[in-house]
Amino acid sequence: MKTLRVWFYDPASDSEGLINKLVASIDRPFCHVELQFADDRACSIYMGSAVALRTRTFDSPNYQCLRLACSDHQHTLAAGHAEHLHGKGLLFSSLQMTSCLLWAGAVPSAKHTFCSKLVTEILQQAGLVNPSVDAHSTSPSGLHRLLKAQAVVAAVAPPPPPPSQRSIALDFRVPRV
Repeated sequence: MKTLRVWFYDPASDSEGLINKLVASIDRPFCHVELQFADDRACSIYMGSAVALRTRTFDSPNYQCLRLACSDHQHTLAAGHAEHLHGKGLLFSSLQMTSCLLWAGAVPSAKHTFCSKLVTEILQQAGLVNPSVDAHSTSPSGLHRLLKAQAVVAAVAPPPPPPSQRSIALDFRVPRV
C-alpha cells in the first residue's frame, strides 16, 4: 500500500502573491494544488510555465496535505500519467483557470492546463477520483472538498459482508432419555 500526497496552498498568511489571494478569494481557501509521489517528486504547473515534475519539499506552513491511500498499481498509474503529461509539455492557461473559477465555459485545450485540472486528471487516471468529475471545472478548493468528502465516505462505509458460506447448524438440545 502506498500514499499519494495532495498539497493545497492557502495564501491567507502569505505577505505577497496578490494573484494567489485573488484566486483564493473566489473559491476559498486554496489557490494552488500539487500531487506528490512516494519518491518525493511532485507534479504541478505554475503560471507562465509548463507541467513540472520535480523532487521538492513542502515546508511552507501555507501548504495543507491530504494523504490518499492507494495500491501500488494506482500509484504507478498516477506517476505514469504525470510523466506522460510532463512529457507532452502542457502549458499553463490563465484562460482555462479563470473559466474554472468563474464557472464560465472555456473550451478545454489539448496543449494547456492549470494545477487543479492537472491533478484531478492524474487522480482520475489512477482510479482515485471518479471519471464523471469534470476536471476542467475543478478548482483547487473544489478538489480539496471532493477528496475530503471521499475520505469521509470511505471512513464511514460499512465493511463488505463476509462471503456467503454454508454452515451446519449445531443442535444444542439435550437428548431425551
